[in-house]
Amino acid sequence: MNKRTADRLTDAVLCDLDSAQTTVLTREERERADAMFTRILATPPNQVPEIPDRPRRRRSLILVGMVAAGAAIPAWLLGGGSAFASWTPKPEPLTGVAAAKVASACRAALEMPDNGEQVLHAERRGDWTYVLLASPQAEGACLMPDYLVEAKDLPEPLQGGFFGSYDPDPPEPPVVARGSIVETEAMEGSVSARGRLPFSTDEGWLTWVSGYLGSDVISVTVHPPVGPDVEASVEGGRYSGWWPSAVGNSKNLEVMGAWDYTVTLADGSTQRVTGRG
Repeated sequence: MNKRTADRLTDAVLCDLDSAQTTVLTREERERADAMFTRILATPPNQVPEIPDRPRRRRSLILVGMVAAGAAIPAWLLGGGSAFASWTPKPEPLTGVAAAKVASACRAALEMPDNGEQVLHAERRGDWTYVLLASPQAEGACLMPDYLVEAKDLPEPLQGGFFGSYDPDPPEPPVVARGSIVETEAMEGSVSARGRLPFSTDEGWLTWVSGYLGSDVISVTVHPPVGPDVEASVEGGRYSGWWPSAVGNSKNLEVMGAWDYTVTLADGSTQRVTGRG
């Protein structure tokens, strides 16, 4: 068991003992919290730890909506909800008019102005559609059910199976080795069953990841700790993928394990990587 897995399992057990509602943290936020905790434990009594300068924080907006419950899900979801019963590990790419429609729905849901961001990824997995919009000035991503994509007008307030992020000031792209990838975003969250308040249930719990590709990488497969491998969308020097999961706790330790990747290179060879470059 590596350190990342052990830390996630410890967090899961502690969170399961806490009656407070769960807060979704990015990987960067979790790492900063762990570093602060370590400094506090190492500080002698009656001394205040010195806090180093924080790195520039990505200004992201995370939105969670509601979704209608579907049919029973596979057993490998380990107690997750039925919202993603139609999910498939291999995406259906969307292009042309279909991609433009998804991009428009995502902008409306995020209230994101159109400054010429490109549609880097647009895919459908079952009844759910994902899109990634990016430019040097802004970046947005959405996961939406098909009925929300097709809606003439978004409900007010937005309560339709929606999970997304918006960053009006994205960081500079990382330097990536030719045969590797760099994971820059890893988020966990949920959409709630229709008729329940947001954050009130683990119905529709999911994990999504995205990052940058080395120049020789032509495909990326994610290996989640539980469930089938996930074929990521790959285009424009970026990759992204998502999968249904379950809330990690003391009864669900398996889902807290670390995921990793297999990349396929232009010469046909493959190699296993962690996403850390």
